[in-house]
Amino acid sequence: MRIRRFSVALPVPDPTAGRDFYVRHFGFKAVVDNEYVVKLLHRDPSYELVLTPGPDRRGAEGAVLALEVDDAAAEQERLRAEGVEITVPLRDEEWGERLFQVADPNGVVVQPVQWIGERPGDA
Repeated sequence: MRIRRFSVALPVPDPTAGRDFYVRHFGFKAVVDNEYVVKLLHRDPSYELVLTPGPDRRGAEGAVLALEVDDAAAEQERLRAEGVEITVPLRDEEWGERLFQVADPNGVVVQPVQWIGERPGDA
């Protein structure tokens, strides 16, 4: 199977606040934005994030959006300078990831991650 696009859909209480957060801080662009759905594409259109209105964030409970980046330390400093609260500070995991976490306005965890060790499957 060839996958052409990977899309994550999350029911959240405030899709508009989520839209603004991902556009401002993570380079997404809203391509659909109405009362039923906010569809966001990244610069690489194979990455899509969909926010739908929901009474609470139960559907997104426990979800982590892991975004692979080139330099996690630089991204943490950029986001901190933009006023984003760092909820889990930069750390290195024993399996080869350097990561930190923030939360979007709906409480969804966003985890920029950089591989500093051998990535599983790259052998």
